[in-house]
Amino acid sequence: MGKFRVVIVGGGPIRLTAAHALPVARVDFLVLERRPNIVEDQGARTTLVVYPHTFRVMHQFVILEPLLSIGSKLDHHLSFTADGHVFKEGSRYTRVHQNNGYGATAFHRAKLIEILYNGLPAAAKRGVLTGKSLVDITTQETGVEVNCADGSVYWGSIVIGADEPFMATCQLLFGAFPTPSEPDLGYDTQAKDKSIMYLSGPNRSWFFLYKRLPKPISERAKYTDEDAQALAREFAEYPLTAAVEVEDLWPTMLGAGMTNLQEGIAQHWSLGRIVIVGDGCYKFTAHLGLGFNNGVQDIVVLCNGLRKAVRAALDENPDPAVLKTWLVIPKFVEDTVARYISPELCKGQVLDYVRTEEVMEGEMRVHPMSALAAT
Repeated sequence: MGKFRVVIVGGGPIRLTAAHALPVARVDFLVLERRPNIVEDQGARTTLVVYPHTFRVMHQFVILEPLLSIGSKLDHHLSFTADGHVFKEGSRYTRVHQNNGYGATAFHRAKLIEILYNGLPAAAKRGVLTGKSLVDITTQETGVEVNCADGSVYWGSIVIGADEPFMATCQLLFGAFPTPSEPDLGYDTQAKDKSIMYLSGPNRSWFFLYKRLPKPISERAKYTDEDAQALAREFAEYPLTAAVEVEDLWPTMLGAGMTNLQEGIAQHWSLGRIVIVGDGCYKFTAHLGLGFNNGVQDIVVLCNGLRKAVRAALDENPDPAVLKTWLVIPKFVEDTVARYISPELCKGQVLDYVRTEEVMEGEMRVHPMSALAAT
């Protein structure tokens, strides 16, 4: 097959992270995205929370400043009961900032993807293809063949992508709306079998309404607008802040969506020349916003290993057995987050082949970037 090439299925934020990391490692790649455009603002309804160990990687891609300019750094946490009683005021956000050099930051997902994509070098952008819906992957001894619905066929050495089904125990209604409060809030509301996460930015804010299902299910659910409205009515009088309830926001929604919240960890993260990353191999509750961050770590660890393996192979196409990489997901528990999250964030990896100065300096030590080998 010749030169080593990675075929990436999907053009979401984790896959675009790989599109940044691989060219710097001098590894060829293609991104195959089924949608007609990489950047699509579908109702302005979703958000991503980014932590400082991920910002260190974004700094290696030279896109940190534009990212920080559009983010909402969370700095105040309250927990409410369903009747509006405040039962906890936490310091999780300030502790993360002190220990890790920056705070957890909320982003409009479409804007984050836009910066990731626009920040790619021109040559890397040419490797990002749209309108490429995956039909089949055929694994051969020396590589993989990826077939798309439009009849196109692409060869690669390995494939990053594919999803696994998981069990769901909760329904999730998520949405965005014009900010009704001061910005930079990260609040939650707790009740029996229901909860809410509320994040506020300067202009746009988001809520996530969780409801436990009667029993765990693995089937994918397709919910209608009527289903979403019915669930929203169940939360109508639940507080988001001391002065704002869910029903106050529904008429102003910029967009909303409803899904089952899958959770679990896949037993196998690779098969031959196919490897899964991010929510393809694990999904967990979204209330701490760690899905994207852990997916970035998957890409960093994988790309560090790929670069070493490719450089060590004389024909630049190493055996897939050499490419096996073990990825570790730290365990986070919400009620102990202020005590444990910062040390876990300090374990975050960076690309070991990109040398740059440190920009996230906190009270805790991290893997130093300035001492990385410039090879």
